Amino acid sequence: MAPDPRGDERRLHPFSWLFVLITQLRDVALPLIVLLLFGRGEWWEFMALVGAVLLAAYSLVYSFGFRYRIGDGELTVREGLFDRTERHIPFARIQNIARRSNLLHRVFGVTELRLESGGGLKPEAVMKVLRVADADALVALLRARQAASVPMEGSGADARTSGEVLLRLPLVELVRFGLISNRGMVVVAGAFAAFWQFNPTQPRSMMRVPTHWIEQLFGEVAAHHYSLTTMLTGGAFVLLLLFAALRLLSVLLALFVHHDFTLERDGDRLGAGGGLLTHAHGSARIDRLQMLHVDESLLHRLFTRMSLKTEVAGGVRAVNDQSGKLHWLAPIASPPQVDDLLARILAAPSLAALPWRPLHPRAWRRRARWPSVFWLVAAAVTTFWVGAPGLLLLLGLPWSVVSARGWVGFTRYAMDARFLAYREGWLSRRYALIELDKLQAVTLKQSPFDRRSGMASVQIDSMAADPLRGGIDIPYLPVAEARALFAVLARRCARPG
Repeated sequence: MAPDPRGDERRLHPFSWLFVLITQLRDVALPLIVLLLFGRGEWWEFMALVGAVLLAAYSLVYSFGFRYRIGDGELTVREGLFDRTERHIPFARIQNIARRSNLLHRVFGVTELRLESGGGLKPEAVMKVLRVADADALVALLRARQAASVPMEGSGADARTSGEVLLRLPLVELVRFGLISNRGMVVVAGAFAAFWQFNPTQPRSMMRVPTHWIEQLFGEVAAHHYSLTTMLTGGAFVLLLLFAALRLLSVLLALFVHHDFTLERDGDRLGAGGGLLTHAHGSARIDRLQMLHVDESLLHRLFTRMSLKTEVAGGVRAVNDQSGKLHWLAPIASPPQVDDLLARILAAPSLAALPWRPLHPRAWRRRARWPSVFWLVAAAVTTFWVGAPGLLLLLGLPWSVVSARGWVGFTRYAMDARFLAYREGWLSRRYALIELDKLQAVTLKQSPFDRRSGMASVQIDSMAADPLRGGIDIPYLPVAEARALFAVLARRCARPG
């Protein structure tokens, strides 16, 4: 029977200081190792080491001052030993719950719990180390109190569904996701950037190794008088090995991050999470979901798959956020599965069934204009310096036209009584879907080029717009249509609630 956390003031796990210390040392471990191995002995490097130790010591002391208590209608959190703060958080304010457990957490039977409100950039409370039983009891009690005090607002879905698994990813799907994603290259680029940051000469010395290998290889080729076909075949084989290594790294990362990924619904809440070493699980009320994004890259299309993400009201999700906040609804899924999830979560129509409307008939000209100017200038400059071979860059002109026509041919927007949707792309595509009642801001824009062409664009933002993706930007619309769309969306934004 799980302990009931009501009434009495409770502390974190007795070993919470150990986890806080490890967390702080983990955050500075890589910089410390790089400074020790590649540092030049500058005084500021040793001061950085001292600062890291002091920060870890302060976090160690600070962890002993954390207390929490559940009262009537609110959660009280006390923090600090020297500078004490006390926060009273009403149950109705807690919208999103995120849990995160790494390998060490699971060894000690503990977890990390984050409670987030419907606004702000910081969580309302971060409980670094709680016993799993205490965390389960606290989450269950919070949900029960919320259900009693805050009825679910209409999300277009049946709130009676309880404990339903909407999606579970098997191993073969995670392998596909690793092959589709390109995270292996991101890791390699990040490692190279880190080496460059701490010692600019180190990456150059590292590059001498493959350069030396290439010189030796060409020496062997020249000595044995290999044919052109043999050299091309060998070069292609080397590139294929490098590509396979990067894809293997991407598959391993996908397995580590999304192992046993499960999306489930419990009443009016949606939860998703997974992970091999670190298990992160986030949950949020369905009515707090803002904009949904569907990604369909060229590799997605080759595998007949899509990826589904969401933005949740309750703070901006940072890049590479590892807190466990609800973000992925389906790292990889088939198009019918995506349509099924949209229907079961938001009672939304399938993507193909939406009433898609095209852009301005001359939108492809606007889309192709600046790429065409670029290729013309590049061809002129290159021809001036190297001669006739520079004219090959003019091949970019037809490519600009083909890609512009392909992009405009797919790009559409749709609106019905409840949803606004937008899709764009050509070889790689993306969709965005938002409920009209969750629009935060709408803007009508018209540049000088737009006015000359009789076009305008409409921009839409939600409460939790991703700073990297932004909201929805529908460009190249006929002016009259753009103004009519803006008027309708502006009225929806002006509605209270």
